[in-house]
Amino acid sequence: MGSGRGRVVWALSLAAACALGLAGCSDSSDAVAPASRSELVNPGPFAVGEAELVLVDRSRPTRANGTYPGAAERTLPTHVWFPSAPGSDDSAPVPPEDGGPFPLIGWAHGFISSRLEGAEIKRHLASHGYVVVAPDFPLSNGGAPGGPTLGDMGNQPADLDFVMDEALHLPGSLASISAAIDAGRRGIAGLSLGGGTTLIAAFHPRLHLDAIQAAVALAPASCFFGPGLYEHALPTMIIAGDADELVPLEHGPARAFSFAPPPLTLVRLAGGNHLGFIGIEIPGVPNTDRAVGCGAVEMAGTGGFENLVTDLSPGAGPDVLDFANCGAGVCAESFVQTMHAARQVELTKIAMLAHFEATLRGRAGAARFLAEAFAAGDADVEVSVKD
Repeated sequence: MGSGRGRVVWALSLAAACALGLAGCSDSSDAVAPASRSELVNPGPFAVGEAELVLVDRSRPTRANGTYPGAAERTLPTHVWFPSAPGSDDSAPVPPEDGGPFPLIGWAHGFISSRLEGAEIKRHLASHGYVVVAPDFPLSNGGAPGGPTLGDMGNQPADLDFVMDEALHLPGSLASISAAIDAGRRGIAGLSLGGGTTLIAAFHPRLHLDAIQAAVALAPASCFFGPGLYEHALPTMIIAGDADELVPLEHGPARAFSFAPPPLTLVRLAGGNHLGFIGIEIPGVPNTDRAVGCGAVEMAGTGGFENLVTDLSPGAGPDVLDFANCGAGVCAESFVQTMHAARQVELTKIAMLAHFEATLRGRAGAARFLAEAFAAGDADVEVSVKD
């Protein structure tokens, strides 16, 4: 759905993509054709296996939250998606000699969500040769003790870092997953509050993660981030819908794009909303966000911002936070959803895979697809690139 032609606001030539670190390029890179759309949207060559584990970070506490007194550690139930051999029982990853080792992606879930969020996208990445690890954050997941809160967001980048490190040293029958991971190629991704977590992990002057090489933030909750948050540089893609009622494009994602340093890409999905990223759609309503998401967030509450000041201010400038920019708050604006959820998931798969292929695998063709072909072939996509 949508109208008009997609467009690239600032189109990268392949040479510029190389300069920005979006591709591992050589003298002959200009002869590499763009990756094909079908290659990026269709499942990859691997079957997908899954594993469930509970990781405990005993070096950091969980703060008190409402009626919950807190804990001396951070307990992180974690789900893993990994490449498996086609025709196998999907219980073991492909060994390195048969296609790996594979890049590692840490996924940050949204507010009142869980580690299983966006499973279709995670399975897509795993089918293309990525190991994806996704924890339940202690205080923002839907079943958090004391009620889910936004206020622990500043601690979540370190949670991602911990589970990615632990994924390299899994015990017993899970050790083969660790053996299939390339520890030197890591990315992160997240949706909503997890998208905001991703921005902190990518850009915050003190809390950024040094071990990662790329990031993708989906509809990042970020209206309260000021320019002082965006001090570190990392190849990052922001994907957002312009009909998002929970995280309006102009107040969050577009503002993050204006402040963050390059290399940076903003993908705008015309008529896309918030819940479309996880495939949720109610036919016949103007916007599924208002029909479902707004009420859920309002019921959970949006307190805890004082903890963001405590967690994000040290080591950053006075303009690291800007709560005034959030205006009237969540769901204060109404938009008409015109993009189907299935379409939104499809475009997200394409964009994310192309970004990670370009940044973590150095594929010039993937960089060229984002720079030249993506928006040109889709009427409901606009790509903006910051050099």
